[in-house]
Amino acid sequence: MGTSKNLKAGITGATGFIGGKLAEKLAEKGFSIRCLVRETSDTEKLRSLGIELVHGNLCNSSSLRTFPEGCDYIFHLASKVSDWGPRNDFLKQNVEATKTLLDSSSEAGVKRFVYMSSSTVIWNASFLGTVNLKNIDETYPYPESHHNFYNETKALSEKLVREYSGRRGMETVILRPSNVWGAGDTVILPRITDACLKGLLVNMGFNKKIVSPCHVLNLVHASILSALSPAGAGNIYFVNDGAHIDNRRFVSDQLASIGIKWKQRITVPYTLGYAVAFLLEKIFELRKSETPPVLTRFGVSALSKSRTYSIEKAKRDLGYEPVCSYEAGMAGLSEWISEIGGYEKILGKGK
Repeated sequence: MGTSKNLKAGITGATGFIGGKLAEKLAEKGFSIRCLVRETSDTEKLRSLGIELVHGNLCNSSSLRTFPEGCDYIFHLASKVSDWGPRNDFLKQNVEATKTLLDSSSEAGVKRFVYMSSSTVIWNASFLGTVNLKNIDETYPYPESHHNFYNETKALSEKLVREYSGRRGMETVILRPSNVWGAGDTVILPRITDACLKGLLVNMGFNKKIVSPCHVLNLVHASILSALSPAGAGNIYFVNDGAHIDNRRFVSDQLASIGIKWKQRITVPYTLGYAVAFLLEKIFELRKSETPPVLTRFGVSALSKSRTYSIEKAKRDLGYEPVCSYEAGMAGLSEWISEIGGYEKILGKGK
């Protein structure tokens, strides 16, 4: 496939938590890089790396049609990531935008299209309960119903990406990270921190919850491997740190790393939490609120069961091995918070 010095990578979502780290690593490896960015985004870091910037967004189909020109690889990370909002918004930004980018990438002669999905595409939940997922692999089926627009549209996008594999010679790869964390997280960590400080961070359900976190540097490493490995073509891969950990410890360790002591005290029964979340959502829908309620059904589901995923396929096909340990990740998180002046600096960014 040549050397990285004469290869060009296109990234959507490069001003985000994961995309920014990916851009840094690709630049370090000598790739020529083009990033699709909003005109209002903070692009100072990308500019400092000498990256070519193209103005556009997921709702601007013309920018998606021209963006892949000249690129060998496309890393499609941008999407509407939320547990709140109209279904049409998710369809437009997650499904329609992905199809437009797939069309333009295949027409532009892109070698490989790497799609950043999520482990949540196989989640299913209802008032009666949500499913425990224990060390499952990529053969696990999609649910009949998702009960969440984000999960639904990411699954629809996955199916599109697979349909395009081999079209005009373009190969595709799908990555499914879980519980992405690490220094620079302005998505999940701010919400956890805010909930903790308000006394709203509670245990959902009485069972033990085991999760498979994915440090952002491990995800970036897997992303690059998935683009360059011949064995990756047409495949889906779960990506994480290879560790199974109690979610309460995971949350507690992150909070401790940024200077907050937290101890789980309150446990809410799953059915009660789900019912309250349902009522809150209906109230917020009637109010036509653009911001989500403090508790959503997706949030209840996320906090209530164990979900762990096997990375054996990624190890076998891609040669993937985590490059950042749990301890190193927590130390890096602490260092980052100290550098930016305390956890107060991230509050509000993830809302």
